Amino acid sequence: MINTAGQSGTADISKKAVLQDFIYTSIKERIINGEIPPGGIIIENSFTEEFGTSRTPIREALLRLQRDRLVSIYPRQGTFATQISIKDVYEIFDIRLLIEPAVARQICPTVDLEKMESFREQFGDKNLAQISYKKWFYLDRSFHDFLIESSGNETLIRTYQDIMDQHLRVRILAGKSPSRANKTNDEHIRIIDAFARRDAEAVEQYMREHIIASREAAVTLDRF
Repeated sequence: MINTAGQSGTADISKKAVLQDFIYTSIKERIINGEIPPGGIIIENSFTEEFGTSRTPIREALLRLQRDRLVSIYPRQGTFATQISIKDVYEIFDIRLLIEPAVARQICPTVDLEKMESFREQFGDKNLAQISYKKWFYLDRSFHDFLIESSGNETLIRTYQDIMDQHLRVRILAGKSPSRANKTNDEHIRIIDAFARRDAEAVEQYMREHIIASREAAVTLDRF
Protein backbone atom coordinates (compact mmCIF):
# COMPACT_ATOMS: atom_id res chain seq x y z
CA MET A 1 0.00 0.00 0.00
CA ILE A 2 1.39 3.40 -1.01
CA ASN A 3 1.65 5.98 1.75
CA THR A 4 0.15 8.94 -0.10
CA ALA A 5 0.10 11.04 3.05
CA GLY A 6 3.86 10.63 3.39
CA GLN A 7 4.39 11.53 -0.26
CA SER A 8 2.21 14.61 0.14
CA GLY A 9 4.18 15.73 3.18
CA THR A 10 7.47 15.30 1.34
CA ALA A 11 6.14 17.25 -1.63
CA ASP A 12 5.02 20.09 0.65
CA ILE A 13 8.45 20.27 2.26
CA SER A 14 10.08 20.30 -1.18
CA LYS A 15 7.83 23.12 -2.38
CA LYS A 16 8.60 25.17 0.72
CA ALA A 17 12.33 24.66 0.21
CA VAL A 18 12.08 25.71 -3.44
CA LEU A 19 10.08 28.81 -2.48
CA GLN A 20 12.51 29.77 0.25
CA ASP A 21 15.48 29.33 -2.10
CA PHE A 22 13.73 31.46 -4.71
CA ILE A 23 13.02 34.24 -2.20
CA TYR A 24 16.56 34.05 -0.82
CA THR A 25 18.10 34.26 -4.29
CA SER A 26 15.81 37.09 -5.38
CA ILE A 27 16.60 39.28 -2.38
CA LYS A 28 20.29 38.38 -2.53
CA GLU A 29 20.56 39.43 -6.17
CA ARG A 30 18.93 42.78 -5.40
CA ILE A 31 21.43 43.44 -2.63
CA ILE A 32 24.42 42.39 -4.72
CA ASN A 33 23.42 44.37 -7.81
CA GLY A 34 22.69 47.48 -5.76
CA GLU A 35 18.94 47.56 -6.27
CA ILE A 36 18.80 47.43 -2.47
CA PRO A 37 21.73 49.73 -1.61
CA PRO A 38 24.00 49.40 1.42
CA GLY A 39 22.01 50.56 4.42
CA GLY A 40 18.74 50.18 2.52
CA ILE A 41 15.81 48.99 4.60
CA ILE A 42 14.22 45.65 3.76
CA ILE A 43 10.48 45.64 4.42
CA GLU A 44 9.15 42.13 4.98
CA ASN A 45 5.57 43.03 4.09
CA SER A 46 6.56 44.20 0.62
CA PHE A 47 8.04 40.77 -0.08
CA THR A 48 5.05 38.87 1.32
CA GLU A 49 2.93 40.75 -1.20
CA GLU A 50 5.39 40.28 -4.05
CA PHE A 51 5.89 36.55 -3.50
CA GLY A 52 2.35 35.84 -2.29
CA THR A 53 3.51 34.09 0.84
CA SER A 54 3.52 34.40 4.62
CA ARG A 55 6.29 36.15 6.53
CA THR A 56 7.89 32.86 7.61
CA PRO A 57 9.80 32.05 4.38
CA ILE A 58 10.76 35.73 4.09
CA ARG A 59 12.26 35.68 7.57
CA GLU A 60 14.04 32.39 6.90
CA ALA A 61 15.56 33.86 3.74
CA LEU A 62 16.66 36.97 5.65
CA LEU A 63 18.32 34.83 8.32
CA ARG A 64 20.31 33.09 5.60
CA LEU A 65 21.30 36.46 4.18
CA GLN A 66 22.36 37.56 7.64
CA ARG A 67 24.69 34.55 7.80
CA ASP A 68 26.04 35.65 4.41
CA ARG A 69 26.71 39.09 5.94
CA LEU A 70 24.46 40.68 3.34
CA VAL A 71 21.82 41.91 5.79
CA SER A 72 21.82 43.16 9.36
CA ILE A 73 18.79 42.43 11.54
CA TYR A 74 18.09 44.75 14.45
CA PRO A 75 15.22 43.78 16.81
CA ARG A 76 12.49 46.45 16.92
CA GLN A 77 14.39 48.51 14.36
CA GLY A 78 14.27 46.53 11.15
CA THR A 79 16.36 44.69 8.60
CA PHE A 80 18.89 46.49 6.43
CA ALA A 81 21.34 45.65 3.67
CA THR A 82 24.77 45.69 5.28
CA GLN A 83 26.91 48.76 4.85
CA ILE A 84 30.25 48.61 3.04
CA SER A 85 33.14 50.47 4.66
CA ILE A 86 36.59 51.23 3.32
CA LYS A 87 37.86 48.62 5.79
CA ASP A 88 35.57 46.04 4.14
CA VAL A 89 36.95 46.96 0.73
CA TYR A 90 40.55 46.46 1.83
CA GLU A 91 39.70 43.16 3.53
CA ILE A 92 37.97 41.82 0.41
CA PHE A 93 40.99 42.62 -1.75
CA ASP A 94 43.40 41.27 0.88
CA ILE A 95 41.60 37.92 0.74
CA ARG A 96 41.64 37.95 -3.05
CA LEU A 97 45.38 38.61 -2.99
CA LEU A 98 45.89 35.59 -0.75
CA ILE A 99 43.77 33.28 -2.89
CA GLU A 100 43.80 34.17 -6.57
CA PRO A 101 47.51 34.45 -7.46
CA ALA A 102 48.22 31.13 -5.72
CA VAL A 103 45.31 29.39 -7.44
CA ALA A 104 46.28 30.85 -10.81
CA ARG A 105 49.78 29.42 -10.42
CA GLN A 106 48.42 26.04 -9.30
CA ILE A 107 46.02 25.59 -12.23
CA CYS A 108 48.37 26.97 -14.89
CA PRO A 109 49.64 23.57 -16.14
CA THR A 110 46.14 22.14 -16.65
CA VAL A 111 43.72 25.03 -17.21
CA ASP A 112 41.42 24.74 -20.25
CA LEU A 113 43.08 26.87 -22.93
CA GLU A 114 40.05 26.78 -25.23
CA LYS A 115 37.99 28.39 -22.50
CA MET A 116 40.79 30.88 -21.96
CA GLU A 117 40.76 31.79 -25.64
CA SER A 118 37.01 32.38 -25.42
CA PHE A 119 37.57 34.82 -22.56
CA ARG A 120 40.36 36.47 -24.53
CA GLU A 121 38.03 37.16 -27.44
CA GLN A 122 35.39 38.65 -25.14
CA PHE A 123 37.85 40.86 -23.27
CA GLY A 124 39.17 42.01 -26.63
CA ASP A 125 35.81 43.67 -27.32
CA LYS A 126 36.55 47.23 -26.20
CA ASN A 127 32.94 48.25 -26.74
CA LEU A 128 31.37 45.79 -24.30
CA ALA A 129 31.66 48.03 -21.23
CA GLN A 130 30.25 50.93 -23.23
CA ILE A 131 27.28 48.91 -24.49
CA SER A 132 26.42 47.15 -21.23
CA TYR A 133 28.49 47.79 -18.14
CA LYS A 134 26.47 45.17 -16.28
CA LYS A 135 27.36 42.48 -18.84
CA TRP A 136 30.99 43.48 -18.56
CA PHE A 137 30.79 43.20 -14.75
CA TYR A 138 29.49 39.66 -15.01
CA LEU A 139 32.03 38.70 -17.67
CA ASP A 140 34.76 39.91 -15.32
CA ARG A 141 33.33 37.86 -12.48
CA SER A 142 32.83 34.76 -14.63
CA PHE A 143 36.52 34.86 -15.58
CA HIS A 144 37.66 34.91 -11.96
CA ASP A 145 35.04 32.33 -10.98
CA PHE A 146 36.28 30.03 -13.75
CA LEU A 147 39.84 30.18 -12.45
CA ILE A 148 38.80 29.29 -8.91
CA GLU A 149 36.46 26.54 -10.14
CA SER A 150 39.34 25.09 -12.15
CA SER A 151 41.06 24.31 -8.85
CA GLY A 152 38.44 21.63 -8.15
CA ASN A 153 38.48 22.60 -4.46
CA GLU A 154 34.81 22.71 -3.47
CA THR A 155 35.42 24.36 -0.08
CA LEU A 156 37.52 27.06 -1.70
CA ILE A 157 34.90 27.60 -4.41
CA ARG A 158 32.12 28.14 -1.85
CA THR A 159 34.28 30.49 0.22
CA TYR A 160 35.30 32.44 -2.85
CA GLN A 161 31.70 32.86 -4.02
CA ASP A 162 30.84 34.57 -0.72
CA ILE A 163 33.81 36.90 -1.10
CA MET A 164 32.94 37.75 -4.69
CA ASP A 165 29.33 38.50 -3.79
CA GLN A 166 30.67 41.21 -1.51
CA HIS A 167 33.21 42.25 -4.14
CA LEU A 168 30.49 42.71 -6.74
CA ARG A 169 28.66 45.03 -4.35
CA VAL A 170 31.86 47.07 -4.08
CA ARG A 171 32.24 47.20 -7.86
CA ILE A 172 28.67 48.32 -8.44
CA LEU A 173 28.80 50.86 -5.62
CA ALA A 174 32.02 52.26 -7.09
CA GLY A 175 30.13 52.99 -10.29
CA LYS A 176 30.99 52.92 -13.96
CA SER A 177 34.52 53.55 -15.12
CA PRO A 178 34.97 52.71 -18.83
CA SER A 179 38.66 53.65 -18.67
CA ARG A 180 39.24 51.21 -15.80
CA ALA A 181 37.21 48.57 -17.67
CA ASN A 182 39.55 48.86 -20.66
CA LYS A 183 42.61 48.58 -18.40
CA THR A 184 41.06 45.55 -16.71
CA ASN A 185 40.49 43.94 -20.11
CA ASP A 186 44.16 44.46 -20.97
CA GLU A 187 45.23 43.00 -17.61
CA HIS A 188 43.02 39.96 -18.17
CA ILE A 189 44.44 39.42 -21.65
CA ARG A 190 47.98 39.57 -20.25
CA ILE A 191 47.03 36.93 -17.67
CA ILE A 192 45.40 34.77 -20.36
CA ASP A 193 48.46 35.02 -22.61
CA ALA A 194 50.63 33.86 -19.70
CA PHE A 195 48.29 30.90 -19.21
CA ALA A 196 48.62 30.10 -22.93
CA ARG A 197 52.40 29.93 -22.47
CA ARG A 198 51.90 27.80 -19.34
CA ASP A 199 54.07 30.35 -17.55
CA ALA A 200 53.00 29.81 -13.95
CA GLU A 201 55.33 32.44 -12.49
CA ALA A 202 54.03 35.14 -14.85
CA VAL A 203 50.42 34.12 -14.25
CA GLU A 204 50.87 34.50 -10.51
CA GLN A 205 52.63 37.86 -10.85
CA TYR A 206 50.15 39.31 -13.34
CA MET A 207 47.18 38.20 -11.25
CA ARG A 208 48.64 39.88 -8.18
CA GLU A 209 49.28 43.09 -10.10
CA HIS A 210 45.76 43.01 -11.53
CA ILE A 211 44.12 42.68 -8.11
CA ILE A 212 46.28 45.46 -6.66
CA ALA A 213 45.34 47.75 -9.57
CA SER A 214 41.66 46.91 -9.07
CA ARG A 215 41.94 47.68 -5.36
CA GLU A 216 43.57 51.04 -5.98
CA ALA A 217 40.91 51.94 -8.54
CA ALA A 218 38.16 51.09 -6.05
CA VAL A 219 39.52 52.93 -3.02
CA THR A 220 40.49 56.10 -4.89
CA LEU A 221 36.86 56.64 -5.92
CA ASP A 222 36.10 57.70 -2.31
CA ARG A 223 32.58 56.22 -2.28
CA PHE A 224 32.88 54.15 0.88
